[in-house]
Amino acid sequence: MKNKTTEINNLVKQLSRENFFGYEMVDYWDGDTAALGLQKENIVVYISTFYNPKSNHYDIIVEELETGKILKSGENKSYSELIHDLQSFF
Repeated sequence: MKNKTTEINNLVKQLSRENFFGYEMVDYWDGDTAALGLQKENIVVYISTFYNPKSNHYDIIVEELETGKILKSGENKSYSELIHDLQSFF
């Protein structure tokens, strides 16, 4: 992705190898170079490496797009923990 950190671009490559279907990558946070969004229907997943640079750990917020209600959040998650969380939504 343009204007994103190496960590986010590496994450995009890793995610492309997973069996998730029906989601799109979104960028509602233009100024946040350490964030990536995944959206499927009304669910948006915000993934950030800002507080975990070069550690392969991620902060995550899952929310309903229309209401902003947070469905799940977590900090300092490993890649396998991130995938586990994503599987429940994708």
